[in-house]
Amino acid sequence: MEMKKWWLAAVAAIMATSGCAKEETEQKQSLQGANLLRTHTSGTAKHAELNQGPAERAASYLRGRDDVRDVVAVNSGDRLLVAYQIPHMKRWSRKQIEKDIDQKLRGMFPGYDVVSSSDLKIFWKTKELKANMDNRRWDERKVNREIRRIEKLSKEQT
Repeated sequence: MEMKKWWLAAVAAIMATSGCAKEETEQKQSLQGANLLRTHTSGTAKHAELNQGPAERAASYLRGRDDVRDVVAVNSGDRLLVAYQIPHMKRWSRKQIEKDIDQKLRGMFPGYDVVSSSDLKIFWKTKELKANMDNRRWDERKVNREIRRIEKLSKEQT
């Protein structure tokens, strides 16, 4: 009988530790607890061979707003892709914030095809694109292809 209790305790301990093992990974991917800290990524692909001036200006503008938590921006040719996160407590006015940001960005960059999104998946994909531009030195054609793919994804989800 004593051995059964010991095995039951061991199995319960293993289940408890394995159940919590992925919690950190999932918390990084979700917005839970994110409103406790205001964090920022670098925002643009500065080290890429492509001129990221418009993306840098868009990211710095959005970082100055208090209704935006984090920003990633990439541009190539006449395309500007801006992804941002809205703090959890401001999500009740999400549509108005998105509309305002979209209008401001289109006004700031009239010669660009501006795609802006507060969708978390679009934010992740844009951040991944920025990292690839930093690491792999992508050319403009490949960046344009990825921006179009992300733009298509953002239109599918809306």
